[in-house]
Amino acid sequence: MGPSPKIKQIWKNCVNLQVAHPLGYFRPKTIHEVIDTIITAESKNYKVKAVGSGHSFSDVALTRDYLIDTHGLNKILPLSRLLLKETTERAALFFTECGILIHELNAALDAENKALPNMGAFTGQTIIGAISTSTHGSGVTLGPLASLVEAIILVGEKGEVFHIERTDGISAAPIAINDIPVNLIQDDEYFLSSVISIGCLGVVYAVVLKVCDNYLLEEKRTFSTWNEVRLKLEQGDILRDNRHLEVLINPYELNGKEKHSCLITRRNICSPDTPTNWFRLHRAWLYTVIGWLVPDFLMNAVLRFFFNTFPKLTPKIIQASLKTLRDGCYIGKSFKVLDLGKANNISAYSTEIAFPSDKYISAVDALLPLFEKIARDGGQYITSPFSLRFVKTSDHYLSMQYGEEEDYVCMIEFPVLNGTVGGMEILARIEAEMYKFGGIPHWGQYNHVGIGDETLNTLYPKFSAWMSVYRKLCPNGTFQNDFTERCRIIA
Repeated sequence: MGPSPKIKQIWKNCVNLQVAHPLGYFRPKTIHEVIDTIITAESKNYKVKAVGSGHSFSDVALTRDYLIDTHGLNKILPLSRLLLKETTERAALFFTECGILIHELNAALDAENKALPNMGAFTGQTIIGAISTSTHGSGVTLGPLASLVEAIILVGEKGEVFHIERTDGISAAPIAINDIPVNLIQDDEYFLSSVISIGCLGVVYAVVLKVCDNYLLEEKRTFSTWNEVRLKLEQGDILRDNRHLEVLINPYELNGKEKHSCLITRRNICSPDTPTNWFRLHRAWLYTVIGWLVPDFLMNAVLRFFFNTFPKLTPKIIQASLKTLRDGCYIGKSFKVLDLGKANNISAYSTEIAFPSDKYISAVDALLPLFEKIARDGGQYITSPFSLRFVKTSDHYLSMQYGEEEDYVCMIEFPVLNGTVGGMEILARIEAEMYKFGGIPHWGQYNHVGIGDETLNTLYPKFSAWMSVYRKLCPNGTFQNDFTERCRIIA
């Protein structure tokens, strides 16, 4: 007798754009329940899909068969359950189940005076949901979240449990899980295929992360123009001299005078005894006050009304939003500074694309006239500044940041306010244009991978190696869905 699912349960992503009506909805709280769910699904010839908090805008999480909601798997696990090598530095490791939210993980780490070395701008995702789609922060010396993974515990087809690490992994033996046999695989090819696998290889039960001591970050945000920022990026010092660098760009000129304004965000580690006052412990006062006083639903409704009713005001609204973010100095614990805060509550979806370090500037230069043309010819505007973030390359096979170890990629994200006219059409135009510059779309963001002429073999140099591991671990395709089929990931 297998686990009992909820039936007629509807699952939606965070902005209600992706909706699933699974045949069975499961919320396991133990690895035994995960195993039983997979075995039950296979006995009835159903597929299985694990989901987190629904912060993917693509159809990556959808299924019509069995859906596993991982939020019940949110416990911190003791390192004592791992049989580590004597040479492994235990103090730099943290062991957690897959469904813990990033802000919960941050709190748990902070209680032990630890922190993630890097993270993205939002903390509402589950840690594995973020890792498995190659979510990232910013910094040319800092890889995506997947670079923090030392080991994963994966439940695959037939309920088999795998403990997967690099060839020179941290463990001397597989994790002990009561009466469950565990297969220890210490092999680079399996590890680099399984950490970023968009849910295709099974249900990740737990993960061992590399962490660091708590640290403070200082954030400074200054105004500039694309022409000025472009020159600094070409020279390279601005990238090398800052631990984190982000650039927000207004897609539009104002009255032909203000030339694509930019907001430059620099974040750097500062000494623990750095003096602070009330103002330094908060972001820019106008941004902070608006966040305190204006309810999220009202902000979303007002912005949507103006963008749809008076679209020609879009460039000025974007300009005003950039100016509210200017800030001389904000100092706080790393996870507080890296979290964008109130702006994350705006209901939006986006496309994000990775570009090689030698092509992203040309991509931006090609995009700016495209935005102007769409606005001029059809009155459609992208309703947000777009962002440039810089990420160290990754060796994980399905990472958008895959590349040579000493290089970096530029991740360019294009957010659109939910419910505004022409948003998805603009993002589709952007994606089509960006392939010309070696662009690779983010798995979890709105994308059309597999629909056009591009294939994963051309986007990912190691795709064939990944498929080899996929077919060994999942010969029956238990974890396939419509998304994997359109992306041509088929067992």
